[in-house]
Amino acid sequence: MSAFGVSLSGSKVRQMTAEEIEQNLIEASAEQIDKKDCSQLNVFLDDDFGVKSFAGWANNKFGISLNANELKKLKPMQIADELNTQIQAKYTQREVEYPVEFAMSMTYRADGVNIYGFESLSKWVLEKFGKEMPVSHLQNSSPGAIHKELLQISQEYHDAGLANEIDGKISSLDGEKLAEWASERFKTKISPADLQDKETVKEKLLAAGFNFLRRELGDLERYVLLQIYDSTWKDHLYSMDHLKESIFMRAYAEKDPKLEYKQEGFRMFSEMLNLIDDKVTDTIFKIRLEAGTRAKNVFGAGKTQHQEVNQFELSERQRAAAQAPQGEATKVKQIVLEQPKTGRNDPCTCGSGKKYKKCCGK
Repeated sequence: MSAFGVSLSGSKVRQMTAEEIEQNLIEASAEQIDKKDCSQLNVFLDDDFGVKSFAGWANNKFGISLNANELKKLKPMQIADELNTQIQAKYTQREVEYPVEFAMSMTYRADGVNIYGFESLSKWVLEKFGKEMPVSHLQNSSPGAIHKELLQISQEYHDAGLANEIDGKISSLDGEKLAEWASERFKTKISPADLQDKETVKEKLLAAGFNFLRRELGDLERYVLLQIYDSTWKDHLYSMDHLKESIFMRAYAEKDPKLEYKQEGFRMFSEMLNLIDDKVTDTIFKIRLEAGTRAKNVFGAGKTQHQEVNQFELSERQRAAAQAPQGEATKVKQIVLEQPKTGRNDPCTCGSGKKYKKCCGK
């Protein structure tokens, strides 16, 4: 009763009925609630709370701005379609921007400008978009100006430049030479047999070209997937070990532990897949892969210390000794005394003249 500020003596409680005690507590609790400042809970009572929360979630997860007032006019399936459309557009734009950002990070690093990177950046622009950007131009321009210029080149090449280049090569080259050009241009293996169907030649070359343009983003995607799969799979195995140790207790509830283990394992595996989806979508829109980054082994590199090796060797020797036939064991040598043993009735060796049993032999 102290939680509601009600003070009732024991004698008074004994004189009250259960309904009267309940009524006293209800009135006291209502009075305490009225004293609390619950204005911060008004946001949950807003009619637009669900729509605003969804818009905030989309902005935090994908970096997409949704208008809550416009979402109110749409049905749930229409909202899902609108979100998927904007996500696709956002990721398509990332395919244009990220390769440029990664290439610039090779030159404009956090610890300073890499003067040798200007030549590599100029070569990258020529190989990627077929545009010449002199090293002197890169050196004399600010990083912001270079970034803006490269984004424009990348956008134009994605929109029409790649298709125009492929159309020109299809009209001028044929068969084996077209396959050789595509293999060298897009850094992939394309055989003449892949380009025999004239109706699908352009489609196949466009696919190879877009894969070449988004190669840096593809490396990022592989890195993210490997890291998330490794860590999530490790956590899943750890959870399965705990389940295996405790599943036998289901027998006390008259349930088959084997069947329960299969069902729980399937449920946990499904949860792991959903968790992977959440982690990937949380990460892929925000992460930037720095040059020289390597995948981390979540299980840790196996490294055995010298002390551990010695312990293993000791255990092996003990095991070998225990398993060895008894006949092959080394016999214990007989103990040989340096001086003859003194008898009980012999004179004591201390020189007292007494018998040994009466002196030092007591």
